[in-house]
Amino acid sequence: MNTRSQIFGTYAVKILIAVLVLILASFLYLRLDASRNRSYSLGKATKTTLRDLKDKVVVKVFASDEMPQELSTLNRSLKDMLEEFQQSSRGKLKFEYVRAKNTDELIDQARQYNIPPLTATIYEEDKMVSKEIVFGVSFEGGGQSSSMYLRPGMETMLEYQLLKQVNKLQSETLPEIAMFADSLALMYQYAYYQDQVATFFSDLTENYQVQFTRLDSMPKQVPVMLCLGVADSLSTLQLYHLDQYLMKGGQLVMLQDRALVTFSSQGTSVTQTDSNLFRMLEHWGILIEPNIVLDQECELGKGGGLGTQIPYPFFPRLKPVAGVPYTAGFDPIVVNIASELGLMPGSQLNMEPVLQTSGKSNRLLGPVFNIDQAVNRGLEPGWLSLPPLTVAAEYSGKFRSFFDRALTDSTFHASVDQARIILFGDSDFNLEFGAGAFITLNAIDHLLGRADMVKLRSPRITYNRLGADVYMDKHQLQPANPEKTVSRLSLGFKLTAILLPVLLLAFVGIALASKRRLGS
Repeated sequence: MNTRSQIFGTYAVKILIAVLVLILASFLYLRLDASRNRSYSLGKATKTTLRDLKDKVVVKVFASDEMPQELSTLNRSLKDMLEEFQQSSRGKLKFEYVRAKNTDELIDQARQYNIPPLTATIYEEDKMVSKEIVFGVSFEGGGQSSSMYLRPGMETMLEYQLLKQVNKLQSETLPEIAMFADSLALMYQYAYYQDQVATFFSDLTENYQVQFTRLDSMPKQVPVMLCLGVADSLSTLQLYHLDQYLMKGGQLVMLQDRALVTFSSQGTSVTQTDSNLFRMLEHWGILIEPNIVLDQECELGKGGGLGTQIPYPFFPRLKPVAGVPYTAGFDPIVVNIASELGLMPGSQLNMEPVLQTSGKSNRLLGPVFNIDQAVNRGLEPGWLSLPPLTVAAEYSGKFRSFFDRALTDSTFHASVDQARIILFGDSDFNLEFGAGAFITLNAIDHLLGRADMVKLRSPRITYNRLGADVYMDKHQLQPANPEKTVSRLSLGFKLTAILLPVLLLAFVGIALASKRRLGS
């Protein structure tokens, strides 16, 4: 009887320990990321921002019950990431899914937070129907608010996009940078690329405290200045202030080529630009060649015949140079009209290539760039045969001032022993095909020493072997109702992940018990 009581007592203690472990585990948030590049873990920059929140932040998610599969997948990723945000913030950030009686009521609530509805195609009752849905997130905290709507394909940069919304609530914590934009070049860009310019400036102000300068006076000596391309010469005073900013230890990210594209009723013309800025760069030891780089690996454009497409070699697909952190993951990078970079003869600067063309390249020379010739000759075998040409580079070393004396009453600096300039040979690089804006911001953060932000902003490729979409693609499944099939597969994978470890432990326990019984 005592033996039986001891056995039952032992089992009772074990059960009690197991229950206590389960209760304790319910209060813990443990997560193991075994992916190669830790694609499912929050970056250090995000964790630091969330832990340093000054005010409570409330996140509201507006998500329709019925959504196409790509948005349903994004919604699951969003929920998982917001749980990570909430945990990392140590209680300062809370999120909730907004509930409503119907979709119309949810859409009305979302509109109050500047989240517009969108039209989506959904599989319903064995047919495809178009419905108005809503999917977006709002952030409120410290008397500030921000919002964003979500779209397919945002999974790889979801963390970055969410972090930007948090940053809007406390922009005073962002690093300071200076920015110079030539008014003539900016007016030209805004006339043809209004949306791209607005989007880039929005991204810029969401990542930094930007001190805008015209260089008419000495700019604030912040660590980094972004210089967008110029279309003409600067005033002597503007050159002087830019020169002295560098001589005082500032660092530059510059976007500049030697071509100006103009559009008219007669067609498109591309002519060579000239500016005293090029003379100052050459004095420093940096050469922007008066050419346009061409590449066999390029985008396609309209040909002469109806519906035909031919290569446009002046839209090259640039290759990131291995080992450069701020271009990693962006491959290929397509640009529209770019110039070759190099060093002046006798320059003592260190030049590290950042972006290059392929080994099937050539140059188009000015002063008038014949684009039609580039298209026609690009089709000739062997014409595009030059080795890789450098289109972006990082220059470092000792720089000597372009001036020999002070032009104002400020302290004159004749040289700087160690400075850095990241130069992109494309004046519109920040507007080019998506990647250019991110790489420009990455270059700024590289000079600021914010490697965590560079990593966060760069694409992270994720591949889930247990993903329903991967399984369906591998087995070539094409169900009549894809959403239900994906939901069932996902549930099956989750149950497998939960039950399999339990079954394995039970099997091990039975095996050990059997071994002991046989041994006795």
